[in-house]
Amino acid sequence: MKLVASIYNLKQLEAAKEYLDCAILMVPKYSLIYENDFDLDKAISICKSQDIEPILAINRIYLESELEEISIFINKYSSYKFYVHDLGVTNLFKEKNLINNVILDASTMVCNSMDAKLYTSFGFDAVSMSSEVPVCDVINAAKDASIFYQIFGRKLMFYSKRKLLSLYEKHSNTKYQRNDLSIKEEKREELMPIFENENGFYVYRSYFINLLNEIPNFSKLKYGFCEILTLKIDEIKEILRIYQNILNNCTSIEIGLSQIARLSLNIQDGFAYTDSIHKKEKIINE
Repeated sequence: MKLVASIYNLKQLEAAKEYLDCAILMVPKYSLIYENDFDLDKAISICKSQDIEPILAINRIYLESELEEISIFINKYSSYKFYVHDLGVTNLFKEKNLINNVILDASTMVCNSMDAKLYTSFGFDAVSMSSEVPVCDVINAAKDASIFYQIFGRKLMFYSKRKLLSLYEKHSNTKYQRNDLSIKEEKREELMPIFENENGFYVYRSYFINLLNEIPNFSKLKYGFCEILTLKIDEIKEILRIYQNILNNCTSIEIGLSQIARLSLNIQDGFAYTDSIHKKEKIINE
């Protein structure tokens, strides 16, 4: 399994470079969440100097009018791999005979081993399983498919192309800073980080997942993904160091878990060990 992490700025890359096999570079304008001043070409250069494979994130959902522009971008960086959400965009790669450069994260579309096997057969470098699929199903799918899977970090819970924060500000006649924002549901105490940019509005889960204890079972995974969003620089370095040490058999899982516990992050299992099902409400006839 290759250890891969999201990278939003050069400081994060400098902190993570000792421990990564691959880096998903969040490309300004083309990624869902990004930092405007992120120097993509410099980040690629740093990756090459550290023998890290750069993966370019073009993980937005695109309009028809944007496809020509994204096609030009693909041509410019055609020697690299891409992290893609939009199935329409994958067709551009197919037309260019670059489909094997694509890691497809189709959100909730890949839910079982048959889905994973089918999508892999299209020629993608790897496909991502749904966030709501239990770990046992991911392990099973990895036997016959090339799987990309999130093993640490916050998971995206909600995304809308509508700028909901801006709409709320307009409706309520208020104004918020655009960094370090969160929302809380009426009947829950957890704070869920929120983001808004030109691409839309995003809500992430209040907690971090940590699947370090599953590393021995993830030997068939192609990529183990760590989402570092909202982490501090020292936390990024420590998390990736711990994961890489486990992968290299330099320390025990028990020690690694205790080291992560000292960071005092809000870690929960989420759906990792639970089948997510819809429970129908009981209809009462009055």
